[in-house]
Amino acid sequence: MKPFIQKILPAAAIVAGLALSTTQFAKAAPETIRIAYPSGMNGQVVVAMQNAKILEKAGLNPTYTAFQYGPPMMEALASGSIDAVVTSLMPVTSYASKVPGDAKIVATVGQSSHSLMASKESGISAKEGLEGKTIGVSFGSDSHLDTLTWLKNEHLFDKVKLVNIAPSELAGALASKSVDAIVIRQPQVLRLQEQSGAIVLHTWPFRFVSIVKSDFLKQHPEAASKYVEGLREAMLFVAQNHDQAAKWFGESLRMDPAVVEKVSADDPMYNAKSLSDIDLSVTPASRELITRWAADSYAEGMIKSKVDVDTLFAK
Repeated sequence: MKPFIQKILPAAAIVAGLALSTTQFAKAAPETIRIAYPSGMNGQVVVAMQNAKILEKAGLNPTYTAFQYGPPMMEALASGSIDAVVTSLMPVTSYASKVPGDAKIVATVGQSSHSLMASKESGISAKEGLEGKTIGVSFGSDSHLDTLTWLKNEHLFDKVKLVNIAPSELAGALASKSVDAIVIRQPQVLRLQEQSGAIVLHTWPFRFVSIVKSDFLKQHPEAASKYVEGLREAMLFVAQNHDQAAKWFGESLRMDPAVVEKVSADDPMYNAKSLSDIDLSVTPASRELITRWAADSYAEGMIKSKVDVDTLFAK
């Protein structure tokens, strides 16, 4: 029996060594995080993060998925097929009202803008000219809520008619004169100004945030922390590399990089000089704004259930 034992021991040692090596390799394998973003200007920071391989340098294994519109993206989040999303306030508020506590806001990610516009032939040059007119807006969107609250504040709510028009059809509706004015986001605002001389009557900030699934935050706290830091570094990359960031984002949207650069100036952090200039934290002011947004969303009937805002923020 001794010769047999002597032969098998080295083999067993090799197997044990391989098992130990495999275990060490598994422990060293980077954690995967699945990130989604929409086609609006809020996607630029994610496209920069992807192309500059920022999360890979931090030891993560990211995957990225672009969505044309917010609802399918949030459905993917609900199904568990993605872990993190860069989006805007309305999709987050709507999601939180339907799936309370399922995701947390982990960062504020800059802003762009959307505007109320009229064609230069319309004769509308100021808000007073809107009385009796029809305004096209995409129902259920951030711009819809901003439009509703603004019209009420300006005592115009019962003096205009709102019609629901898909985001991709807003510019065409204005050109065909099927509506008198539209609410549309950048970069379409700039395009309409440059191509048709359309007039901006009012502009709102279009604010961006990132949410992460609550389960992912619990199970992968280090990866989530690296993701948030990666967003900061991506914001700084965009701020310090305007041409490259605009080229990457322009290619992803088939958009002129020069247009991307022009409209990116809406973001106060677009010209940041160092990482210390990039603050993506959810500040008390941000919490107050989001709380008010959620309350307005419910008051205007855009969500059917009130949002428990305290459950929306990461501890």
